[in-house]
Amino acid sequence: MKNIKKLTAIAAALCVLLSACGTAGTEQSSEKMTNAATSGTAAETAETSEKADEPEVSGETLHLDYGDAASLAAALNAGEDVTGKTVRFTVEEIHPDSAVGFNLWAGEHLNFVTPDEQDVHEGDVLTVKVIGAETLLDSWIISYEFAENAVEDKNTITAEDIPETSEEPEEPEQTEEQITEDTYEHNAYYDIVETSSWVNSIGSTVIVHKVMAKQDVTVSSTVLAYSEDGSVIGKSTDNITLTAGQPNYFNYHFSEDISNAELKTNAQAEKDSILTGERNAVELVQCDIADKEVFLTFKQTAEKLSSFAKFKLLLYSGDNIVGTEDGFFSIYAGNLSGKDTTDVADLRIYGTDFDRLEYIFEP
Repeated sequence: MKNIKKLTAIAAALCVLLSACGTAGTEQSSEKMTNAATSGTAAETAETSEKADEPEVSGETLHLDYGDAASLAAALNAGEDVTGKTVRFTVEEIHPDSAVGFNLWAGEHLNFVTPDEQDVHEGDVLTVKVIGAETLLDSWIISYEFAENAVEDKNTITAEDIPETSEEPEEPEQTEEQITEDTYEHNAYYDIVETSSWVNSIGSTVIVHKVMAKQDVTVSSTVLAYSEDGSVIGKSTDNITLTAGQPNYFNYHFSEDISNAELKTNAQAEKDSILTGERNAVELVQCDIADKEVFLTFKQTAEKLSSFAKFKLLLYSGDNIVGTEDGFFSIYAGNLSGKDTTDVADLRIYGTDFDRLEYIFEP
């Protein structure tokens, strides 16, 4: 998605192996007992020994699926769905003010995140249940809840159980929701209702496809530009989060003039990221245009606003789209801090002559 700040590269060690807590078996005697009293004593001794080796956990227990961070990482990288699974890991680093929230690093590219601060420390061993997992900049962003009653058993997977292989993991099969229906222009997720393109002041080509959403869904799209001889001369991608019944737009940029190129388009619907916040969370209540300066008065209509929520603007001259602008509320309207709060974003727009604009909220 255009203009999203990239996260700092995540680098942390990945070998965190936990001690297995098994149940010691009691050696069975092959000798036949000579009387009932001796037999009863042996049985009681075996039962006592077995109970002594069991972990003491109060309340109802859960099965521990992954005994360490390495085994969870292997499952994620293999395309497995780990939602609802339990994992035990060691907190290697804590980043309380990361862009994705209160962030616990637990190995290479593993980030356990919550919106609120947790009472944990580096070196703590935590047991949690995975609520969801998404990739972001080649790292896993994992939401979770605590599950200290998860108990390791013989079916718990650890790093020692991961087979060594050089084969590439198979791509997971796409669900029906992920398969784009019909065409790029008209499908089950949106209809393209307006298009525009122009070459800007530095010679780059800008293409805008305005859409009307049919579903609450995220869509990734790609446009490839081909010359007359079939060579690829440009590629541009965009990622937008749609809200059913509301407009949005794809915005493509090419470094040169491709007005004579053949374009091939593709779009793929995906589930919303765990970073996606509540839809319709901010409304535009007033817009004032003073020459090249635009003042946008926003009002928050939801209790919480995602750190990645953004406003998008379509700039019009008459009936034609002549420009676009966007920005994060956290940067341009930082005083939005709860329901019914307001703030004014101040934008300076140069090089584009427009007489009106259309506001779009993207969660």
